[in-house]
Amino acid sequence: MSNNGLNVVRVFLFRIDDGDRRKFIAKANDTDSGGGPRDLRVRPEDRFWPFLERMLSGRETVNRPRTGGTTEILVDDIVWTDGGQDKTGRLEIWPHQNNRPNECRMAKVYQWHADHLIEDDPDGGLSVLMLFQQEDGVIRLFFTTETVLETGNWDPTVKNFSKKWIQETQRYRGPKSAFLDLKEKESYCGG
Repeated sequence: MSNNGLNVVRVFLFRIDDGDRRKFIAKANDTDSGGGPRDLRVRPEDRFWPFLERMLSGRETVNRPRTGGTTEILVDDIVWTDGGQDKTGRLEIWPHQNNRPNECRMAKVYQWHADHLIEDDPDGGLSVLMLFQQEDGVIRLFFTTETVLETGNWDPTVKNFSKKWIQETQRYRGPKSAFLDLKEKESYCGG
């Protein structure tokens, strides 16, 4: 599979549910009690963190707003196409919090202003966020649907992997996330 002549080496898939859509517009707080996470939860962290460490090239030490401590997060730029133009944003992956063990977070997705790119599946299937890492290190954000993953002109390896993940996520209403690392010959789709 290639994009602009560059081979894809890593793929991350994430099922977008209704609550996730609100996170993209910073309206995930459904009550007046405060809180309301505006990030996407990825679990199990012990499976995804090593993959995400390989995918994202930057590291930053940041303050944890609620605990007062510090932590190291993974960061990188992402690129996506909107209206025929490439846009860029910052991807941040935060490690678990004490109250949510084994769950890392794709933080601040609302800052991308990409909620209008989330697609509804015409056949009632899943809406999917995809991250592709090209062999030059560029990470591309792409929104698609279950139907497009099943019927589109994808690389057979990616198509077969996404089909397996879709079957798992429909059977158990999870897992929400999956990854395929073509460089390391490693994958995870739950189950």
